[in-house]
Amino acid sequence: MRRFRPILCVLALLATDPGIRPVHADAAANAAQPVSVAVEDFGYLDTSGEPVDQTAAHERRLRAFMAALRQDVGAERRYQLIPSAQSDAKFRIAGGVQKTSTLVQWARAAVIDVAANKIVMEKLYTFRGDNDEAWQRAESFVSREIREALAMAADRPAPIALAVFDFELEDTTAAASSGPCGW
Repeated sequence: MRRFRPILCVLALLATDPGIRPVHADAAANAAQPVSVAVEDFGYLDTSGEPVDQTAAHERRLRAFMAALRQDVGAERRYQLIPSAQSDAKFRIAGGVQKTSTLVQWARAAVIDVAANKIVMEKLYTFRGDNDEAWQRAESFVSREIREALAMAADRPAPIALAVFDFELEDTTAAASSGPCGW
């Protein structure tokens, strides 16, 4: 008969330690609490070289873009928007928009997992047009992709800490008690 004494000790430890819980218990507890998200104000840069100064229109459109993005993220119950000045956000959303020509603009967006110090998503988008409708379409598309990235990152289970113990095999069969050649 073979006995694995250290494994029995591990099983006893698992059975008696109240701090060790099944993974599904943690997942259920975390599902009830909203994940904190901070949305940084995106920057804006106009490198188009157009002769007409459209700074006021761009600032207004960028404010509307940010308000809609925050509204989209905050509308989902699984997230709690917190001010970007607070440092306890689980995720941060950051980005910027650059106008490169009369009708071409680029938007870069990133979702950062603050606790893991990791970029979960970073994408560069291009959109055509420099009017309210073009900005609204761009925000809708960028927002959808940001929320998908947030959902995937928030649903990813936290790494599980494991303890690995050495074990010995105690062989008490008749062959083990005989000589080196088995006789």
